[in-house]
Amino acid sequence: MYRTRYTSALMVETFASSPIVSVNYEHLPIRWKTSFWSVRGGVGFLPGGSGAANSPGASFPIATTYNFLFNNLRKRIFNRVYKRCKSAPSKIASEIFGETGLGYTFGAYPNGDTRHNSYFILGVRQQVIFDIPPHPRVIFLRANLTPTYATGTFELRGGISLGISIK
Repeated sequence: MYRTRYTSALMVETFASSPIVSVNYEHLPIRWKTSFWSVRGGVGFLPGGSGAANSPGASFPIATTYNFLFNNLRKRIFNRVYKRCKSAPSKIASEIFGETGLGYTFGAYPNGDTRHNSYFILGVRQQVIFDIPPHPRVIFLRANLTPTYATGTFELRGGISLGISIK
């Protein structure tokens, strides 16, 4: 079982689901012992070109991912605490997850142009829990590849995200 449990978080994502940067809300509706599903949506920035007709726009990314535990933290804690009786579990712990999923981004510009991007997500996610009362907090860092399909073309993009749990 993983220790970094939370139900919702805020994150800043760059170069992945939104072409430049986006702020996303993440919710974990389903959680099991060693994995969880996440759903996220947000608002991002789209770059514009030169001239008034190519002004910056907004993107609205949504995604769902399945995250599965790579390292077995519970086993390490059990071995350290129960078998060797060294100490209690630490107040700060780190866990690594694999992440896979699908997403869609709608982009809109003030001049009426729109963009539609569908993408696959494949990545790694490290979560660090600060188990300090009154509320434990989880900070996470994600790195992923996002092969993207948009209007007949494929792109291979990647991005990083930094987030913090709010519940």
